[in-house]
Amino acid sequence: MSDSENRIIEPSAFTRADAPTREPFFRPSPLKVAVLIVFVALAAVALFMFNARAVQFMLTPESARFSIDSGFPTYRLGERYLMLKGDYSISAEADGYYRLEETVSIGEDPDQEYAFELLKLPGIVTVEALHDGEMIEGAEVRIDQALVGTTPLVINEVAAGLRDLYVNHPRFKSAQTEIEVVGLRQSQTESVQLEPAWADVRVTTIPDDAEIFVEDELLGQTPGTFEIIEGNRTLMVRKKGFKSFETTLAVTAQELLEVPAIILIKSDGKLNINSQPSGVNVTISGKYYGQTPLSLALPPQDQYQLVATRAGYRNFERNLSIKPDEDQSLNITLEPILGQVKLAVSPAGARLFVNDKPRGGANQTLELTARSHDLRVELDGYASFETRVIPQPGLPQQLNIVLQTEEEARVSAIPQQITTSLGDTLRFVLPGEFQMGAGRREPGRRSNEIQKSVELTRAFYLAEKEISNQTFMEFSPGHDSGLLGRALLSDPERPVVNVSWNDAVRFCNWLSEKDGLPVAYELKDGKWRLKTPVTIGYRLPTEAEWAWAARYADGPPTRFPWGDNMPPPAGSGNFADESAANMVPYSIKDYNDNYRGPAPSGTYSSNGLGIFDLAGNVSEWMNDLYSVELHRKPLSDPLGPDNGDYYVIRGSNYTHGRFSELRWTFRDYGLDPRPDVGFRIARYAEQE
Repeated sequence: MSDSENRIIEPSAFTRADAPTREPFFRPSPLKVAVLIVFVALAAVALFMFNARAVQFMLTPESARFSIDSGFPTYRLGERYLMLKGDYSISAEADGYYRLEETVSIGEDPDQEYAFELLKLPGIVTVEALHDGEMIEGAEVRIDQALVGTTPLVINEVAAGLRDLYVNHPRFKSAQTEIEVVGLRQSQTESVQLEPAWADVRVTTIPDDAEIFVEDELLGQTPGTFEIIEGNRTLMVRKKGFKSFETTLAVTAQELLEVPAIILIKSDGKLNINSQPSGVNVTISGKYYGQTPLSLALPPQDQYQLVATRAGYRNFERNLSIKPDEDQSLNITLEPILGQVKLAVSPAGARLFVNDKPRGGANQTLELTARSHDLRVELDGYASFETRVIPQPGLPQQLNIVLQTEEEARVSAIPQQITTSLGDTLRFVLPGEFQMGAGRREPGRRSNEIQKSVELTRAFYLAEKEISNQTFMEFSPGHDSGLLGRALLSDPERPVVNVSWNDAVRFCNWLSEKDGLPVAYELKDGKWRLKTPVTIGYRLPTEAEWAWAARYADGPPTRFPWGDNMPPPAGSGNFADESAANMVPYSIKDYNDNYRGPAPSGTYSSNGLGIFDLAGNVSEWMNDLYSVELHRKPLSDPLGPDNGDYYVIRGSNYTHGRFSELRWTFRDYGLDPRPDVGFRIARYAEQE
């Protein structure tokens, strides 16, 4: 490499070129600075004076010390301050006042005023209650209704100003006034004069030395004068050995009250009476006091006559003496009076209870007190037998008792008759087995009187009379049974007619509801049907029930209601007699029932069950649909077929005079109202 190639390039030194020289615009000097400061100050003062508002602060009290604690600079000019617009914190102080600290906002107005009042510090108030110059202690003091203590009282802090002062003492009348509290932590004394609220009450008693209580507070003993607070006061006088005396006094303050002398009555003595046996009746000097055990209060007396009695026991008598405040006990034992009762009970093995207490086997002779005793005989599978006996001394009694099975007792307990709310009576009918209908060879038999075996298992009630016009009109006030020829059918006491089967069913349901029973019928597919199971509500009798009550339940069955042969004897019933000859096709020759149409229900004699007019008068609607079915097997409680267009009608009526119609087994049918068809009601005795 050549020397030229090895040459090193080095930097040369840099020298800045000098700028051109200028003279300074303002060269400071002390004089210039002073002039400048004066100028700025004058400008600031001018600006402040131009924008400042004159503000005056008025303080109460005027002696308060005032200062502006924060905000823009201010300048005081006499009583006013020059202040720029804005917020300032101020404060004021004065001896005896709370320090004032506020914030004020200086607005746009050139002249503004602000007034402030410092609150006084509380005062120190001493309250005294006085009467006749003497200090009263314990009087309640209230300032502005607030309880602050009792007299004598120094209240360290009471707000300055007008205050309500109330002083109350139980023995003085209350006092209320207004006081001006100076405040400023200055002390002041308020003296309140109280007037007495009591009166002097003079009490004397005969005898003396009785204790006097007023509102249960003991005041002293008689005779004496007692200070009692005014008002209605309860005065009680007590002395050992005498009854307490109590009265109400109307006391008026500062008015002397003299109570008339109180005569005390000796206090009662206490008599405790126990007896064997208990429950003995006690009479003392002719006055009945009750049964033992007894605790009695009796006035002191030297002689009382006590008599103790109880049925089955000999009387006990004793003379007693009662002293004041005495606590006397008397134990009495009465001697029993016994009588014999012999029981003969069948079947054997029964148990006996006397007054609910077991006495062993029922077949025995009892020795019982001569009073009422309840006897009960029990045997499994039989109904209990209960009776009441009163044994007689010297006259032995014997009871022969045959126990009934529970079923027999249940049936015997069922009422033999019941009455509806409308006054209709229903008779109890026991069930049974019978042949319903007529045999093929019976004279007068018709083809619809097919004979069948029937068993009734449920007891039932059947109305003793047919429903009258008067009764039916309670259900249907507008109903009119009308006329048939010259026969008046609408007389109130005569059986209702011209009612359809549906009318009779609706009456039954209406009466059931009226008497609080479940209805027997319901509408199904537009037709009335018995409810299942059949209720105990009123209904029409089934054909089997009617036949049983009419022909069989009263004794051996007969062909006619009066027997087996024509004509009917006089008074047998209301049929088509001679008076109906011009009204019906067939009448009974030489028979007169004294009625042109139907007779009042119950005119003729009843059967052995007490049921009237099952024959004659009017025929009756049955519950059953009509049919002529042949039944080879016995029927149990039949209700009739399920289907049909008509309903069964049973019983002869006042238009019937032919042999066939007058028989018990005669059957008819229908649906619509007829002048010779009415109805009676029935119901089961018990719910199934």
